[in-house]
Amino acid sequence: MNKLLVITSVFLLSSCSLLYNKLGGDFDYEPEQIDAKLSPAAKKMVADAFEGIDEKKLHDMHFHVVGLGNSDSGIEINPMMKMWWKHLGKYNRYNVYMSASGVTDKENADQQYIDRIVRLHKYMPMKFKTHILAFDRHYNADGTINHEHTEFYIPNEYIWKISQKYPEYFVPVMSVHPYRKDALIELEKWAKRGVKYIKWLPNAMGMDPAAKRVIPFYKMMKKYNMILLSHAGEEKAVEGEAYQALANPLKLRVPLDMGLKVLMAHLASRGKCKDYDNGDKVVDCFDLFWRMFHNKKYDDLLYSEISSLLIYERLGKPLDVILSNPQVHNRVGYGSDYPLPAINWIYRTTDLEEKGYITAEEKEIVDEIYRLNPLLFHFVLSRIVKHPKTGQKFTKEAFYKPEGV
Repeated sequence: MNKLLVITSVFLLSSCSLLYNKLGGDFDYEPEQIDAKLSPAAKKMVADAFEGIDEKKLHDMHFHVVGLGNSDSGIEINPMMKMWWKHLGKYNRYNVYMSASGVTDKENADQQYIDRIVRLHKYMPMKFKTHILAFDRHYNADGTINHEHTEFYIPNEYIWKISQKYPEYFVPVMSVHPYRKDALIELEKWAKRGVKYIKWLPNAMGMDPAAKRVIPFYKMMKKYNMILLSHAGEEKAVEGEAYQALANPLKLRVPLDMGLKVLMAHLASRGKCKDYDNGDKVVDCFDLFWRMFHNKKYDDLLYSEISSLLIYERLGKPLDVILSNPQVHNRVGYGSDYPLPAINWIYRTTDLEEKGYITAEEKEIVDEIYRLNPLLFHFVLSRIVKHPKTGQKFTKEAFYKPEGV
């Protein structure tokens, strides 16, 4: 690398560090400053958002724990995420996530992240349960780890440890890849500890939910009355481009037809999928989810949650359709998908205003809330968002853990 290229690179990276903070966590204050810094109008909006909400029923069903593995957490991240000269996309994503997560000391990132999410919860107006997610590695078909395609790894033991330390806030959700050679042993271990939820992201982890080899895994889950929380639809937040087809909603009919309860994340609200029932015609992944959701035989088995629907790239049909159907809100739950709501770049309140989901006045107020507590921002925003034509909002039921799960 010549001298001019080195100087140019250093300049660009220095400039980018400022940009990352604008794209990610563009915060002004700390969560504990909420009483001192929120305007009367913002305080009223927050109070209105929690009005009539049953604290015991309110759950955040989709919340990520992240870190750098610089403690005894066991967290791993793909080395490429720190190497801008090898993969600029991964490097940019890594830095935006760090900014959004409020991590300022990378040498103490694991603990700093936990301290921050505890504070975000502590200074919410209402104490509620949040389901924190482990995240297994990407595995090859032969049961070996695929390190190249593992973007990050959040161990089950670490999630369990956090949930035991802060039981007033956190519910553990484990992640067990069904191709692991010890998959059934690991699954049963957590089932016997009382864990009820297993998290998958097929296109990032490299598993086919419809594969016959996964059936024993489903049988074990059903034996212990566990629930599968699985991503469906296109994935962009984590690498999965080569494996997008694995997250086709129709693949989850295999566990559903076995009587296993499935919580399909995000209403499969992004991307295109093959419609296996109609000659592999390519349709919106959401359309396949919606078809399954209305299949009577899945009424007590298939559930979803509303996380990520307010991201600027997802605005449109999925959000409009679910807002227009309050009769099914009891089968969806609330999810923040944190730390995504703390990424300023993807939660564009200007877009929400321009498309008629919120008013200009509401935009100014939720922006104010964001600068103090992005988790509170997401909840309030989800409570006020309305259908641009009918004005229909999410009912209270959409913020409760569905009774079936």
